[in-house]
Amino acid sequence: MAQFGEILAELRQDRGLTQRDLAKLFFVTPGTISNYEKGRHLPDAERLIKIADYFSVTTDYLLGRSSSNLPVDVFSTPLLDDMTAGEMIQLVQALSPDRKKVLLLLLRDLHFSTVVGQYNHKEAK
Repeated sequence: MAQFGEILAELRQDRGLTQRDLAKLFFVTPGTISNYEKGRHLPDAERLIKIADYFSVTTDYLLGRSSSNLPVDVFSTPLLDDMTAGEMIQLVQALSPDRKKVLLLLLRDLHFSTVVGQYNHKEAK
């Protein structure tokens, strides 16, 4: 799994920011950002949280403890009938392995049908 410095550099570059730009945003020197990205130093907890908030990722993602770069608030966002993504994940986790396989097949089928439907709609125009 990637380390903090690699993740920070990728997030910064994805936003089209230089190390100098990022340094200005967090009131540090460009050398500090360089040291973060090279793995020489880690930010303190307060700055780590600010960086995570700026890039809309979790601190676990920034620290390489999670591969999900979903924004934190996605888990509390209602998806269906006021059920949040987090609640849906908990429901899925409680399913038996066989039921998880069935759910995955169903989701893949629904997704495939949606993609085909969008393609057919574009072709009809």
